[in-house]
Amino acid sequence: MTLEELNEAVLEGTVKDIIRVSEARQCKMLSKMADDICSRKGAQIILIAGGSSAGKTTTAKRLATQIMVNDRTVVHLSTDDYFVGDARNPRDENGELDYEHVECVDIKKLAEDVNALMSGESVRERRFDFVRHEPYELERTFSLPKGGFVIIEGIHALNPRLTEGIPDDAKYRVFVEPQPTLDVFAGIVPKSTDVRFLRRMVRDNQFRKMNPATTVGIWPKVLAGEDKWINPFRENADATFDSYLEYEIAVLKPYVGGLLERARLELGPVPLVVNMIRLMALVVATFPDAVPGDSIIRETIGGSQLEY
Repeated sequence: MTLEELNEAVLEGTVKDIIRVSEARQCKMLSKMADDICSRKGAQIILIAGGSSAGKTTTAKRLATQIMVNDRTVVHLSTDDYFVGDARNPRDENGELDYEHVECVDIKKLAEDVNALMSGESVRERRFDFVRHEPYELERTFSLPKGGFVIIEGIHALNPRLTEGIPDDAKYRVFVEPQPTLDVFAGIVPKSTDVRFLRRMVRDNQFRKMNPATTVGIWPKVLAGEDKWINPFRENADATFDSYLEYEIAVLKPYVGGLLERARLELGPVPLVVNMIRLMALVVATFPDAVPGDSIIRETIGGSQLEY
């Protein structure tokens, strides 16, 4: 699909058809993946990794639904909920907090909870406060029914350090990444990192109250961390899930346009920001009325029917 075709669909009111087809395509991929997982003898742990704002959490929750269609149970752990917090967080060579480091995750506690679940024990739910940068536990507990799967989702989920001691044949590895196909002009397609940056900017502002200039400033560190801690393990994945939605750029425009301008005013003509402003200027915006409540883009813009 070309951007011109998407813009025409928005103007003519037929973008709802594009939304339905895009969402159905992802649902079909997840259904096939769930069937594959349930047919794997010995599989117990589903590991879902990907870069920042790839859509890992929604993918994990929707995959869990498809697995339940196969009459299997699932419990979901996010490595984000196991972040150690700033007091224990590793620092980089400049003494700054390195939020991409694998040891941002409390690996020991995560392993304890996974082993407890696989042994039939109950564990307390864990959360992380992204405003205060502190972990905390809820009073609520959960356990894994016999024959169920544990989904572990997060940027480091494919790193073997997180699941040491668990046999490889018990693991099913999924790498999530948006793979853009929208032809903007003469065969030029946005990069995966561009898509994730736009999602990240909106998400940071919506849910973490982060200044857009801050998102721009940390983005190079995010990508460098991915090259070091995430991408080396993506080749080990049993499956790759394409989290890209052909229509998402039109839905993101009302959210991201003002954020990009704020970043430009504060930071000046940063190439990434300038390029994204130029791209969004070509897009006709639509509002998310027709976007399903369980869509991956809801993880970014809000209004999801899923619990995060």
